[in-house]
Amino acid sequence: MFLFNIFRSKRFWLLGLVLSLLIFATSYTARNQYFFNRLEFPVITVFSPAQKVLSAVSVAIKEGFSTIPEMLTLKKQNEELQKQIRELEQYKQKYLEYQRENINLRSMLGLKQRNLQYELEAAEVIGREPGNWFNVILIDKGEENGIKKDMAVVTDQGLVGYVLSAGENYAKVMLITDNRSSVSAMIERTRDNGILKGTIDPAPMGYIKMVYLPQEANIIKGDVVISSGLGGLVPKGIIIGEVVEAQKEPNEFMQYAIVKPEVDFQKLEQVFVIKSHDGSRGGSNP
Repeated sequence: MFLFNIFRSKRFWLLGLVLSLLIFATSYTARNQYFFNRLEFPVITVFSPAQKVLSAVSVAIKEGFSTIPEMLTLKKQNEELQKQIRELEQYKQKYLEYQRENINLRSMLGLKQRNLQYELEAAEVIGREPGNWFNVILIDKGEENGIKKDMAVVTDQGLVGYVLSAGENYAKVMLITDNRSSVSAMIERTRDNGILKGTIDPAPMGYIKMVYLPQEANIIKGDVVISSGLGGLVPKGIIIGEVVEAQKEPNEFMQYAIVKPEVDFQKLEQVFVIKSHDGSRGGSNP
């Protein structure tokens, strides 16, 4: 009964079929080895290009996956180098700024050492007056530092202007280019006196007009203009600028000169306020 059930089982017959096919295939292959050898060559020939392509693709994929960690490492290194470059650029800018500041301070120190007859108060330019941007600056020193109205303001290049008004810890400085400005001056070479009146017609923007010069004054282009000291507002001998043109006034009794200021007013950073000169206090009393 047991054997009968085995023979009736589908698994038994399936196993028998598989074994029969394996025995047949083995026997047939052994008897027809020459046939299979002949068949092997064309099959390999046909499938060889595809095999090469698949092999190349496999190698490329393998190499691609192997380079991913290296690419990530290089990306990280590149980001670190970019960060270092940005930091170096910042250090470079700071160094250049310190260098410029050092040059400015040395120049200002030199001015102070060359002019021991003046009591100078160093100040930083902290802004400009909104309504008169080009002609009025703000400095960080005021009444608590002894700054008063009408005190002269200079740099190592020359005359800047004078104090227009002073607060507790700041002051407004009117530049000599302002058309309200009036400074006694002279031609250094000829000693002819006149008045600098700021940027008024026909002086172009940034230049100043020197008026009330004698008709017979021999003024030429390139003459240096200095403060004359008359009126006591600005000490004598401070460089103001250089003559670029001299013309007769319409009435022919006087002549005028167009003067290019020595100071670059667009690049003002540090200035000195002359608090006293020749033993007398500068400025005016309130």
